[in-house]
Amino acid sequence: MNRRLHWLNTVKEYGRDYVLENTGLKFLALLITGVLWLSVASRPVSEITMYNIPIEFKNIPESPQQLTVSKYDATSLTARVFLRGPRDVLDTLRLSDLTAFADLQQVEPGVRVVTLQVDQSRLPASLLARVVEPRSIRVTVERMAEREVPVRPRFDGEPPPGYEVLSRNIEPSAIRIVGAESQVRDINEVSTETVRLADRTSVFSDWVAVDLGNPNVNFKNEKSRKVMLTLNIGEVRKERIIDKLPIRVEGAVRPDAGVARVTIYGASSAVDAITPEDIIVSVDYSSTGRAREVAPVATISQTYADRVSVRSVLPRSVRVR
Repeated sequence: MNRRLHWLNTVKEYGRDYVLENTGLKFLALLITGVLWLSVASRPVSEITMYNIPIEFKNIPESPQQLTVSKYDATSLTARVFLRGPRDVLDTLRLSDLTAFADLQQVEPGVRVVTLQVDQSRLPASLLARVVEPRSIRVTVERMAEREVPVRPRFDGEPPPGYEVLSRNIEPSAIRIVGAESQVRDINEVSTETVRLADRTSVFSDWVAVDLGNPNVNFKNEKSRKVMLTLNIGEVRKERIIDKLPIRVEGAVRPDAGVARVTIYGASSAVDAITPEDIIVSVDYSSTGRAREVAPVATISQTYADRVSVRSVLPRSVRVR
């Protein structure tokens, strides 16, 4: 009994000391807590709607399936989010603070309807995202594929009058692309950015960007984003036939073997300016010293040799002795 009384007295003394000790400080702390609670409780609560919130695709499996989102409703790439919270916090909220996302972690290939969510961790704790519209998004998920395709140059206009593209070269001539199976399968070639040909009259060489033509298809190698394009632009080429050119015979008893018809090809101005005296047609008989069929050879003078070439000589052979 004495023990119980002693214990009760001890509790009473401790309670009295706890309540009465530093009473002023405790009352002040209680007062501050009450003021803070009242200030928070009295803050006006509002609801607002945030528009054009971008939608992101998260947790797309990378292996072993290597999946990608190949199709989606373009009008559904933004969402509306309804928010509730203190007015002063809502007033300071920025569009970049909100993100709507579709979680594709467990998705399989095919057409899928995925629920949209809001990343609540990016919002102040006092705000609550109540509703997201649309509530879901329809996407097509496919496996990734890659393919090598040729690169074709894309030109704008033509060279100046009297000039033409004589030859062209692209290095590398083909690149590897990656993307959804259906989209990669439909691409048979890719093009360069447009190259303007107007006012170009000589050799042109430069790095040009490659246009894949599909925003959902990418380069396998980032170095393939540009290729080296070389264009040989020169004077328009033409062909001309020069007839009745004497055939000279070297080392034969008879110094000539009739006449020949020579077809030449080259820059128009040079082809037009060349004369019969600038072409020598000959056969070599000295190596055998006996009658035989020999093919005549036409030689262009040094004045035009760099701009004009021989395409054919008729007759194809002559008999000399």
